[in-house]
Amino acid sequence: MKEIIARALGWGFAGLLVGPAAIYSLMLLVLYRDPRCAPGGAGVCQLDIWINLTLGAIFGFALFFGVTVIRGILRARRGDV
Repeated sequence: MKEIIARALGWGFAGLLVGPAAIYSLMLLVLYRDPRCAPGGAGVCQLDIWINLTLGAIFGFALFFGVTVIRGILRARRGDV
């Protein structure tokens, strides 16, 4: 079980990098595709970048950690370790 948790922590920390990158890319796509976000708009498209990136980091860590733990448990149950 120690190996599963250690591996999951490694992937979780990778998710800390991937999550915010994915969220930031999604934010840029939304800003680009939304016609209300034209230059000089009246604040319609103001997104709080720090909250979004923080939530992306938390979600990325949780997702990568959780998937790795589940995969590790299933592999251990099958005996593939």
